[in-house]
Amino acid sequence: MKVVSVLLGLTLLVLGTEARCIGRDGGFSPANAKPVVSQPSRNDPTKVMVAWDKIVKKAECVDGYKVLVWADGMPQSTAQKIAVDKNTKSKIVDIQPCVGYRFAVEINEKGVVGGMKVKTSGEQLFKTTSAASTIKLQPNNFHVSYLWDPVKKVTDLRRATISILRDQVPGASCLDFIQVTGSQLRSSSSSSSRPPIGASRSRTFSWDHLLGQSNYNPQISVGGASTLPANVGSGFRRGSTSSSASTGSRRGSTSSTTSRQSSTTSMKSALSQPQYSNTLPRAKGGATKQVGPIRVQPPFINGSITIVVPVEDCAEYEFEVKFMAPRSKEVGKVSRIRLLSLADVPGYVPPPLTSVMSITWGTSGKPIYGVKTSSGVNAACLPAYFEAYDAYTHRLENEVTWLGREGNRVTSLVSNTQNQLTSSQEELLRKAGCVCTSPHLNFSSTDASLNKKYGNIMGHYQFQGMHAEHPFYKLMDHGQPASSSSSSRPSITTPRPVPAQFLFWDKPHKQWIFAPTLGSDSGVEFGSVKPSLAKCPGDPPARDNWQYKSSVLRRWKKNVALKVTCEIRRN
Repeated sequence: MKVVSVLLGLTLLVLGTEARCIGRDGGFSPANAKPVVSQPSRNDPTKVMVAWDKIVKKAECVDGYKVLVWADGMPQSTAQKIAVDKNTKSKIVDIQPCVGYRFAVEINEKGVVGGMKVKTSGEQLFKTTSAASTIKLQPNNFHVSYLWDPVKKVTDLRRATISILRDQVPGASCLDFIQVTGSQLRSSSSSSSRPPIGASRSRTFSWDHLLGQSNYNPQISVGGASTLPANVGSGFRRGSTSSSASTGSRRGSTSSTTSRQSSTTSMKSALSQPQYSNTLPRAKGGATKQVGPIRVQPPFINGSITIVVPVEDCAEYEFEVKFMAPRSKEVGKVSRIRLLSLADVPGYVPPPLTSVMSITWGTSGKPIYGVKTSSGVNAACLPAYFEAYDAYTHRLENEVTWLGREGNRVTSLVSNTQNQLTSSQEELLRKAGCVCTSPHLNFSSTDASLNKKYGNIMGHYQFQGMHAEHPFYKLMDHGQPASSSSSSRPSITTPRPVPAQFLFWDKPHKQWIFAPTLGSDSGVEFGSVKPSLAKCPGDPPARDNWQYKSSVLRRWKKNVALKVTCEIRRN
């Protein structure tokens, strides 16, 4: 009776708590109240504290909070939502200095009949300040390419982009502006650098740059150029090649790492490098074109800072980037940032020739060739386009060749690993006292009626581990069970699914059994004659000592047609 009273009291207490919130939802007072935002440390403008303890009402009815943070001028739908426990009423949030942010708090409360009630506070605007820091960067920190037009879906060869990750620029939004200037470089034609016609380019295909494995990328051979989709460029990588390679090497053994390195080195030496830039003549004379100054101003909301600059004739350019603080104070400068020849630009994939060139026929019957500017290529860019087209084809052929050789290397590694695993399993079985130390057994029968009825659990069994101080095996495939009849005519069969079936030591009955569940004799159909003297099921004492259970009385019947043979499988 006392137990019932205690349970009833607890139930009423819980119901009472929920009842107090019916019709009295949690919220803010007043409804549009704003959270308090402050900077906890004057020395750290990257963190602010958002507090709402003074504006929340009926906090006991709230099931959770979310802090909303978004850049001023952007819609609230872009806000980052940070979940907060219902017992917490303040949160430290990371922000970018010198950028105005809006903050709000969202209340989440479970409804009586399900669902979630949401109420949002008013918006609080806040911005931390900081002095612009000294910026020390190198040219390879920048990624220089051509602008992709998402509307026309072409690469615009009249506009180049200079990009850098925002986090590489300390206090980026505290700058006054970033300025770019540049000048066109004269091309120096070098037809001798082009591979001779008919020279083997080798044909290899590597998807390492797609799979995140960077032990070797043969398509990155000149100026960082790579086949689409390229995720690495000259100084602008989504991941560090060196760190990825070291991570990959740590996962394998020292021997496999050495083998991989020697393999990739030999393949690298076998692949020819595309060298097509500036192999076609260009117009001579005239003044070189100047670019800029072009300025961009903060705030920089996105993860990268991109500056678009006009360029002409697909020429090579050299740029200088200056970082300017308020009052025209220069806090950083990087020179010799190169826009490479089009054949060497990272990630540039030339459009098809048919989308670039046009052919019309004049009255004289002679073809008139033109350029479709809608492709992003103009007449002045044709020499660079043709070079880029050849270079792209060359890199693609290199990737095709790489795939073939890499596939052979991986196959060899898998074979070696499998052989090492087999050797380890053989040693374990030897130490367990097995005469048959092979991890492979074949279960078969020369009895046609048993093959017909139980053929789905016959076939190749492979060692899996130890159970009841004895090895156990699992059915891996049906194999080709022996049959009492044979036919010279080949038959077409549909592969049967492999059921769960184990061969293990049944300690209570002192016998080896075949059953669908390891350690259970439920569903057993076959087993060794008991008590079995065989330490392992493939050992000589088990030979011709196998039996099956009858269909009606479920009694054991010995049958010498049942065979468990020791197999030697080498890859």
